[in-house]
Amino acid sequence: MQGDFSRSSFDRRQQFTRVLAQQGRVQVDADWNEQAAISRHAVRTLAADLMGPHAGPRRACGFDLLTDPAMVATLTDDLGRPLRAERVRELQDRLARGDFLIGQGRYYVEGMAAECDSWMTYSEQLGYPFDDGTTLEALAGAGRVLVYLDVWERHVSAAERPGIVDVALGGVETTTRAELVWQVRILRGHEAPSCADHLGLARDRLPLLRARAHRPRETLEPGIVVPEAGYRGSENCLYRVEIHRGGHAEPTGNGAEPPLQARDGATFTWSRENASVVFAVQDHSVEGAKVVLRLDHLGAVPRRGLVPGGWAQLVDDASTMRGIPSPILQVEAVDIEGATVVLTGAADETGSTPDLHPILRRWDHDASSPALSRDGALLVREAVTADDGWIELEAGVEVQFLASPPGEAAHTYRTGDYWLVPARTTTRDVIWPQEVVDGERIARPRLPDGVPHYVAPLAVASSGPDGSWTVETDCRRRCGPA
Repeated sequence: MQGDFSRSSFDRRQQFTRVLAQQGRVQVDADWNEQAAISRHAVRTLAADLMGPHAGPRRACGFDLLTDPAMVATLTDDLGRPLRAERVRELQDRLARGDFLIGQGRYYVEGMAAECDSWMTYSEQLGYPFDDGTTLEALAGAGRVLVYLDVWERHVSAAERPGIVDVALGGVETTTRAELVWQVRILRGHEAPSCADHLGLARDRLPLLRARAHRPRETLEPGIVVPEAGYRGSENCLYRVEIHRGGHAEPTGNGAEPPLQARDGATFTWSRENASVVFAVQDHSVEGAKVVLRLDHLGAVPRRGLVPGGWAQLVDDASTMRGIPSPILQVEAVDIEGATVVLTGAADETGSTPDLHPILRRWDHDASSPALSRDGALLVREAVTADDGWIELEAGVEVQFLASPPGEAAHTYRTGDYWLVPARTTTRDVIWPQEVVDGERIARPRLPDGVPHYVAPLAVASSGPDGSWTVETDCRRRCGPA
């Protein structure tokens, strides 16, 4: 969640059941958010325990796959009304050209309720095409495939959903939202696909990260304060380390630069404010090799704005739903009065469509870093021992990506994986779990804080030579009263 939070304090292993307010005490965002997380975890766990890993209500089981154009005329909308004649013709035409329909209703995946509010075709989903191999053209004549449902949560702010803000406040942002999103996707490549093939979509090995505030190597005398030790920032921060380009990374040791074969591997970027500094894009234009944006505002304070030489990323609904990294561009010029910014880099079409709620997100990594990759992010350099491979973000905050043990599968990084590292001025340290190894307390490796994806099989289907679809096996489970 990329909001302006102080920290994320929920930990299911603590088994807290409530957050209790005390009179006369300071209120902080983390307590409120932890209560919401406790309630969400309880509801989802109960639903998953009762229904299993995936199921739909018997009377309103969603995500039925419809392939017969003749059936479209019998469909109704979410209010029970017949579909408009023009919409019927449009859907029938799409099915005749090799598309299929996704049915209205609900389906629970690991306790998360995915809802399809209206009949839509596979190719009408936000973010389509997802990749070159699953376009309608590529799937024509593909034979048997597994159609599955991918469910996850995304964070949205007022820059993306202006309706969150009450107009009575004059544009002042208060809260943000977590949005449940889904995609119907297709898995191909199996000779005899089955409903259980969705289990193979899990990553072989999740990446691990350590974080710490810098400690000098030499032993110091008691009472001596070393300026370069610990967290040196002047403000409390919530650092976000996020994977930009997924894949694998080659291990490195003793501070050596990554080998050449790693330069196209996984990359990451970071923000000192949980990537919460975003600007709504009002106008998008391209002038030669430069992108010129007019934004809804431009922060006048460097820590809350854009500065020449910094990095920013254009993001919209489509790029988020695809899970493909949009380019990170460098800020060339900023006009605060005109609320415009000029960016350079390998830009694509991301951010050019107003209906997709484009935003510009600021990142804080150093443009002069020797680990900078071609896409504007930093190369993931994995450590092979506990002492090497530490990467300083700034002000003494360091992170370390861990390599897999010898003989085991390499870590698989996914675009959007992230870790949160709270840094505090009172302790001059970061908040990070510790463990004792050989009598020494060190930072404990942690899996990503998000974003978890949950999948469920919908159907085994086949695409004929003419592109027409046939559902061979319905993989959905149903529960509840008949």
